[in-house]
Order: sequence, then structure tokens, then C-alpha cells
Amino acid sequence: MAKNKIKSLLENISLTILDDFVARRAADDPRINDFEDGLEYYSAIKESCNVIVTEDKDDFYFSEIEVLNCSEFLISHC
Repeated sequence: MAKNKIKSLLENISLTILDDFVARRAADDPRINDFEDGLEYYSAIKESCNVIVTEDKDDFYFSEIEVLNCSEFLISHC
């Protein structure tokens, strides 16, 4: 059942890529305290994402991309 839900989700979203560029940008950015958040952010930048969806919005205080929680995303984009 979980695998079918993941397949369904993947039909409606795209995944970003984590590569050397993304890792180096996250590591080099002095604004970023949490490396994993930096990876997510620079991966979104590289793929020209318009929004980051997270329940930890405060972690992305440095973001120049719109950051929404799940409910906000559904209300504004669905």
C-alpha cells in the first residue's frame, strides 16, 4: 500500500537532485546553520523551484524561495 501511495505521489511531483554543486553551496553559505536544510534549499534553487514545503518553516529563515507548510501549500496551490 505504501509503495502505491509513493507511486501516486511521484506522478504529481518532481524530485530534485543532490549533487556536488548543491552540497558545496550549502556548506559554504554562512547563513545556514543546519546542513540538511541547506541541501534542500540549494537543491530547490538548482531546480528552479517556486516553493519549499515543510512543517519546519522557521528553519528556512534564510530562504529567498517561498516557504509554506503543507496546509498553506494546499490552500494556495491546489
